[in-house]
Amino acid sequence: MSEETEGSVLTGNPEGSGESTQVWHAGLEDYKTETGDGNDISIIEAKGWKSNEDMLKSYINLERSVGADKVVLPAKDSNILEWEGWDQLGTPKDAADYLMAQPDGFEGYDAGLSDDMREVFHEAKLTPAQAQHIHDKFVERMGNSLTENQTATMQKSEQWEGELKKEYGTAFDERVEAARYAIREFGSPELQTALDQSGLGSHPELVRAFAKVGMQLGKGSQFKDAETSGNFGTTPEMAKEQIAALRRNPGLLDETNPENKVLKAKLQHLTELAYGTELAS
Repeated sequence: MSEETEGSVLTGNPEGSGESTQVWHAGLEDYKTETGDGNDISIIEAKGWKSNEDMLKSYINLERSVGADKVVLPAKDSNILEWEGWDQLGTPKDAADYLMAQPDGFEGYDAGLSDDMREVFHEAKLTPAQAQHIHDKFVERMGNSLTENQTATMQKSEQWEGELKKEYGTAFDERVEAARYAIREFGSPELQTALDQSGLGSHPELVRAFAKVGMQLGKGSQFKDAETSGNFGTTPEMAKEQIAALRRNPGLLDETNPENKVLKAKLQHLTELAYGTELAS
């Protein structure tokens, strides 16, 4: 038997045997890569490979990626809109290929604007999904703005109408009809449409102006009687003027006067028209 120590599977060759253990990456340590901080480390260390199997798998994945479809990014200083990779990302060949339509129930949708958007989207090389997203968000904002404007116009119109009702009192309907008559006489269907669409048809200044014109025309007994009756069609200001005149009538304070009760009743009615309150006893 030889006296030379053979070693074993578990212990390996004993020291001094002259043989060395072969590692899987022997001879590959010279392949280096930069770390970004000016230092170089072994590619094996950088990749985190622990065995031949790890390195083989990495190589197989590399071959697969080389053979797959891929998009080459544009050069750093190039014009991104002239890049040839847009088609591969899904940008349509023609602007008309962007499918954008009027939303259901949105009467204020501008089809001409959507056509312009298609052209801009195509110039910007947007994908159909990106174009649709921007279009839908813009239309949503348009719809909200339209609703807000309509609500604001309605509220303003109600405010103006309340102001006129307070000013005209029971003569409100008469004055409004007079104003409408003046518009029909001197205006046009286009003017009426413009007043309706803009909401200015309820503007107090316009209503007052046209009402005066209508009253001056003197068309219809309802306008003429309203100025003198002191009853139906009397504005608060007219009622106050009649109250002042009535207070100068001596029969109002003379209970023996046969017209005393009639004058008091008329005074009470005029006070309600002028101030909305009953005559204090």
